[in-house]
Amino acid sequence: MTADATSAHRRASAAGKLTAVVEVLAHEGSTSRIAEATGLATSTVHRILQELVELGWAREDGEHGYLLGPRLLALTGHRSDEGTIVRLAHPVLRALNEHTGIAVHFALRSGDTCVYVDKLDGLRPYRMRSRVGLAIPMHCTAIGKSVLAHTPESEVRALAARTGLPGMTPHTLTDLDRLLAELRAVRRREFAVDAEENELGIRCVGAPVFDHRGRPIGGISVSALVHEMGPRDVRRLAPVVAAAAGEITAALGGRVLD
Repeated sequence: MTADATSAHRRASAAGKLTAVVEVLAHEGSTSRIAEATGLATSTVHRILQELVELGWAREDGEHGYLLGPRLLALTGHRSDEGTIVRLAHPVLRALNEHTGIAVHFALRSGDTCVYVDKLDGLRPYRMRSRVGLAIPMHCTAIGKSVLAHTPESEVRALAARTGLPGMTPHTLTDLDRLLAELRAVRRREFAVDAEENELGIRCVGAPVFDHRGRPIGGISVSALVHEMGPRDVRRLAPVVAAAAGEITAALGGRVLD
């Protein structure tokens, strides 16, 4: 049987059609583009995608497209590449941005830092200096502290020894014991605050995102000028940010360990 004949036979079976759609869904969410890539009719692709949504193997992204679903990700132990993770997280980030009206960031851990992989500006007349691709320290940012709070203390101590916990502002926690106490508090309350610790005049509220093994792979945050985000605003925003981070964890097929 020729390669073309084998491919045609595979597409002709129900299992083959399902497999073909799932394989393309890993990197493409448009029904028409999935149809083009698989050689299946658009109506067939739409029907399969709807069935996958019902099974929890796919989910709609809110923009007439589809994403890998949490059940499929958890079942396969799928370790998404950065592009896939961002695509899965973006609808949640957009909803958080629209709900709060302030800047939203998503960063993934990269060694001893976290790196911004997505950013949505707020509705304020100013723009944060942050940008996608920027590496940020972990000990003095809301996202970084969210990750460290769910990292074994021995690893935090090792990171502190490597980095030296540099003081980015007068508010940065540069003492390891004080940082560890703060991380224990972050773990209890399920969110972290950067109170001008990384940049003067900026306050952030962050929460962690976990993978299918329950490991913190990064986090999300909302950021605003200090005079626009006081203690009362932090208390109001914290559960919203934590819930959004939980949605992203679920979208990635992740879980939070007890």
